[in-house]
Amino acid sequence: MKKIGILIFAALFALSGCGDQAGTASEGPVELHISVAASLKDVMEDVKADYEKTHKDVKLTFDFAGSGQIKERVKSGAPIDGVLLASEKDIDDLMSQTTNKQQFARNTLVLIVPKKNAVKTNTQDIAKLLMSLDKIAIGNPESVPAGKYAEETMGSLGVYDELKEELVLASDVRQTLAYVASGNAQAGFVYQTDALISKDVKVLQSVPDGLHSEIGYYSGVVGDTDAPTQARNFLNYMVSETGQKILAEYGFETID
Repeated sequence: MKKIGILIFAALFALSGCGDQAGTASEGPVELHISVAASLKDVMEDVKADYEKTHKDVKLTFDFAGSGQIKERVKSGAPIDGVLLASEKDIDDLMSQTTNKQQFARNTLVLIVPKKNAVKTNTQDIAKLLMSLDKIAIGNPESVPAGKYAEETMGSLGVYDELKEELVLASDVRQTLAYVASGNAQAGFVYQTDALISKDVKVLQSVPDGLHSEIGYYSGVVGDTDAPTQARNFLNYMVSETGQKILAEYGFETID
């Protein structure tokens, strides 16, 4: 009888142990929700694949939008663990909601036109070139950094007031690219990295850096995340040798 009792106890103990192990296993990797500037959409596919391969305990989920839109989502308390923004101003506006601010990339603003029926021009003067165009697509300057840089460029050139009625505003830089690629806009301002991914546009001219604010990409950990360590580790990966190499492959300027 005693043997039977011992066997029953041992069986119950083994089942209890299996249950604990199953519970632990079922927890799975930590899920990180990162909100990302739209201009980073393509490169983040490679970032995700590489990071999850080397960090089995983390599963990455991205959403993409204009940096200003992401900023407002963080302020409204959306469940976001970290942000990758295309504007230092937007990350600074989140100083009370984020930590660990760091720059991880740079970019260049370019003026693009559709390859089909492209505007013909003999001038290299960007102001004269802009004045000759109709329907210029830019991101909405209120929420899209690329649009803000475009607005600053036109302001520096003294042509913004004359051109503002010709502007077609997009929700993010990828929509700007789509407007030009489809021919719905005669030209548009996007980042160099965006122009590189489309076979339907060509770069008419790069915009000199002195005509607009510095184009920098910045990351931050959202303060109320449930996984601050994992979020910080991922954002640190973006400035690591591996992260910087992937960014460079997509045409981003890496940090020093």
